[in-house]
Amino acid sequence: MTDRNKVFFRIEQDEDGYPGIASESVWAEVTPEGAVFRLDNIPFFATSATLGDVVRTRTEDGHFWFEAIVQPSGRSLFRVVFFDVQAKDRVNRELVELGCQTEYLEQHHLLAVSIPDSVTVPAVQHYLEQESATGSIDYEEAILRD
Repeated sequence: MTDRNKVFFRIEQDEDGYPGIASESVWAEVTPEGAVFRLDNIPFFATSATLGDVVRTRTEDGHFWFEAIVQPSGRSLFRVVFFDVQAKDRVNRELVELGCQTEYLEQHHLLAVSIPDSVTVPAVQHYLEQESATGSIDYEEAILRD
């Protein structure tokens, strides 16, 4: 086993078949506990765990599949979808200035936003509400932690 591995999450489809994938893999750091990993990138579609969470997995078909959170990171996970892709750089820049980490998935015009516990979640919500009111984006609070 290497220092990093992929942890897989099963993804539920909505009534329209979105997002069109059955699973998502997220890079994670191996811990001394064997099948326990610390997630080290932001998931786009999984809603069970996020960046920094320590998770327990089970091995199935040679892959590590998410089973449970062992220790939550304290981070919240938001997703921003862009109806106006011209807004992407501006929104991303503002979220990073607020203290968030982001990853962008071009094919879905989707920005995954990790909000550390050192950032005030209401400030992020307020900013995203303002952007949403313009019609250029919508957002989801996938994992909301205090």
